[in-house]
Amino acid sequence: MAYVELSYLVNEKTPNYPDAPKDRVIPLERQSQGDSGNTSVIHHFAHNGTHLDTPFHFDSQGKQIQDLAFDNFIYHNPVFLEIPKNYQEEISLSDLHKFDISRADAVLIRTGFDEIRNKEPLAYRILFPGLSLETAEYLRNSCKNLKAVLVDFLSVDSLFSGRRNGYPVHHALLDSGASPRPPVLIIEDVNMRPLVHKRLKRVFALPIRFEGAEAAPVCVAAEIE
Repeated sequence: MAYVELSYLVNEKTPNYPDAPKDRVIPLERQSQGDSGNTSVIHHFAHNGTHLDTPFHFDSQGKQIQDLAFDNFIYHNPVFLEIPKNYQEEISLSDLHKFDISRADAVLIRTGFDEIRNKEPLAYRILFPGLSLETAEYLRNSCKNLKAVLVDFLSVDSLFSGRRNGYPVHHALLDSGASPRPPVLIIEDVNMRPLVHKRLKRVFALPIRFEGAEAAPVCVAAEIE
């Protein structure tokens, strides 16, 4: 057995959703300036880097990060799907039907878009794929054990259609009124390259819980063999 990290390092160069503020680590005290120790203030936008979206993101009545039970972040039956996609291409229901995800408590979808995160950061920020609404509704309503979907790009709603249509995929997965079934948490901007050609055993997605927040930075780790 081995463990691999699937979260990205966060810094000022982290590819961010268009119009989102950049992250900064602001020095407060530094020994190099005569202070007794080194301390910092972290300026972090909740949707930068590898992060988890809660139901509160697009539903004012939905659960915030502190309301989610801890077992929502641990997955004993994760399924890793490689579904190659090009710029702005949606993940369709027919793509999912090629795999058995009936028992999955987490679905990790790798489109290969992570390959351009550093090489083409502008394209990564703007031209990312997304899930079709039909796919999101299937994941929420038909996968009875599913607690989370993880993707290797910035948003489950593609940029242009998401903004134009009011982020329907987020609503379908997260909103309490969208389905009688529990919400499916969304974890975006996940590095799945360490999973290629590996057998996935378990996944841990542990958020930092800032009370009242609709999202949180999350450390994602996988147990593989």
